[in-house]
Amino acid sequence: MPPRSELILALALLAGCAGAPGVKPAAPVAPMAFTAAGAPAGAGWTEAFADPALKELVVRARRVSPDLAVARARHREALALLRAEGAGDEPALTASAGVESSRISVANGRFPPGIPRRTDVTAVGLRASWELDFWGRQASAVRAAAEDARAAALTSDQADLALTAEVARLWFAVRAAREQAACLSQEFIAREREMRILEKSVAAGILPGDPLSSARLAAAQAKVDEGLGLRRLAAAENALRALIAADPGFALPASGAPAAMPTFGPGLPSDLLLRRPDLAAAAARFDAAVAREGAALADFYPSVTLGGQAGWQADPASRIGKGAAGFWSLAPTVDLPLFDAGRREAGLEAARARLDGAAAEWTRAVLNAFREVEDALADLRELALQEELTARVVEAARDRLRNAEVRHRAGVASEAEVIANARDEALARRTLAGVVWERRQAAVRLAAATGGGWSEPR
Repeated sequence: MPPRSELILALALLAGCAGAPGVKPAAPVAPMAFTAAGAPAGAGWTEAFADPALKELVVRARRVSPDLAVARARHREALALLRAEGAGDEPALTASAGVESSRISVANGRFPPGIPRRTDVTAVGLRASWELDFWGRQASAVRAAAEDARAAALTSDQADLALTAEVARLWFAVRAAREQAACLSQEFIAREREMRILEKSVAAGILPGDPLSSARLAAAQAKVDEGLGLRRLAAAENALRALIAADPGFALPASGAPAAMPTFGPGLPSDLLLRRPDLAAAAARFDAAVAREGAALADFYPSVTLGGQAGWQADPASRIGKGAAGFWSLAPTVDLPLFDAGRREAGLEAARARLDGAAAEWTRAVLNAFREVEDALADLRELALQEELTARVVEAARDRLRNAEVRHRAGVASEAEVIANARDEALARRTLAGVVWERRQAAVRLAAATGGGWSEPR
């Protein structure tokens, strides 16, 4: 074998030993079972709450949400980049046309006699080039772009799911704040009535002033609490308006009937990875990083390019298109990387760093998914018990209020006793409202944590 051939073969072998592909990490081990059973939420999970206003708000949010618009725009961008990357694997063809004018100097002492000093050459032709993808560099780049586009589509689906869940959560927060603000207003009215009764008793000399001071403090605190409740309501409504891109003065829907409590379950842990678009997107980004590592490895191998051109070149231009003016050339080239000051090694290290990062992000997303499901299940268990107990307290408070009103009408109970029972009943209803709507929000969190009925298009 000639020495030059031996050198080329040795360099090619060295390039092949530049690095080995990274190892794909194992998936985190799924738990055997969640702490609760049941079928997960379906695609139309918001309808399970039987709240027409929620459906109206979700439709509006999907239409105007800037976050969803950003996710969809990035998906379109990823598709365009995929088309551009795929075009790099195809032959490139360009057309060219030009005129070259030149004049020879007489003063150089070498001017041939009988040859015109000035020439005008017109050229028209086509130029083609095609890099043969022997080592799979371009194919790896196309695979990476395809996985990026898939990840962008899945991210758009996740943005839609997150938007729906956030609209539902904020709407239920608004409903809770409305009910609690109404209860706080009733508690303040009751405290104020108690204070007025004590003022009359103190003025008549029936009672000392100490109970009146306590009543005034309690009334002032109730007024402060009422103000805090109104602030919480305003904050929840403003957050919801911002989410649906509504003006500050936009009137939100009326609360309507109480929302139903759906019976969402977590499903099987082994199926969770297939039901969440964010997990599928993390897996796609990992696959894209694997493909980019392959492209970085292929940079160490020689590149083979086929190039050629053909056309007409003549002076004068009237000869363009004639057989005598035609020309063509074919120039296959092989570029063997020898020295680039570590550029390819740095590119490979960067690709492997991105691969490690994508693997860690995927693992983190999976573990976080299991945690979100269990957190929602724990909230639902405790809130279900709290709602049951608080509902009993409300019923007992209402019975006491009704008994006090009956006795007051019979003349055996004072107005102060009726007012105190009304205040306690309002407090119990306020506590129940917080639990009821927090439980609905926990159901929303579970629906989102289990993928919201999402399934990847096939």
